Amino acid sequence: MEKKRLLLVDDDQVARELIEEFMQYDCDCISTQNGVEGFSYLERNPGQIDLIVMDLIMSVMDGFELIRRAQEHPLNKNIPILVIASSDRQEDIRKAFMLGADDVILKPLEADIVKKRVNNMFDIADSRGIHNVMEDLVRIEIEENIESLGICPCPLCRRDLMTLALNNVPPKYVNTEKGAIMSKVGSMSSTERIKLLAEIARYAEMVRDYPRHAPVQSDIAQ
Repeated sequence: MEKKRLLLVDDDQVARELIEEFMQYDCDCISTQNGVEGFSYLERNPGQIDLIVMDLIMSVMDGFELIRRAQEHPLNKNIPILVIASSDRQEDIRKAFMLGADDVILKPLEADIVKKRVNNMFDIADSRGIHNVMEDLVRIEIEENIESLGICPCPLCRRDLMTLALNNVPPKYVNTEKGAIMSKVGSMSSTERIKLLAEIARYAEMVRDYPRHAPVQSDIAQ
């Protein structure tokens, strides 16, 4: 069975070496010395990491910025993030959770706690490894055909159309690891795409005829 891959981002060499020692038999650990190095690795290897363990306070791109940037890529945004923090920095911990971190390890690092938290995060990674590619396909069709579909372009109407379409078209589940989602998104034949767009157009009529928001004042005046 292939080992899980952990991206470790910390400018504290002692902390990096401790975590590498704790996890040496459980996973492959890719060690980077700061946020810039960590982000660079993610950019070069999208979808190749099962977990990011990062310090929050680093002199070269801190953990907060790394969390933001990691979530910008569709193949990296679902990677669980485990942050390293001191117990006296509660405001930093709250901020990290608000940005999208999944859990925290408090210093000083202890082997049993680190291993338990890391393995819990790997379980979360497994649960996030399946993605309904139809979400991407429907979103693309709506964005590319928003004018011809004739619906209000506001976020609420777009979301309603997405929901209706996804509730009524067969899902396409794929494993998101190693770029699979990207290869799948562009794999529809022209016939399949026409059928999908026809289904979306059906539900666009419902959204257009029965919008959930009131018309804007200028429309009423006319």
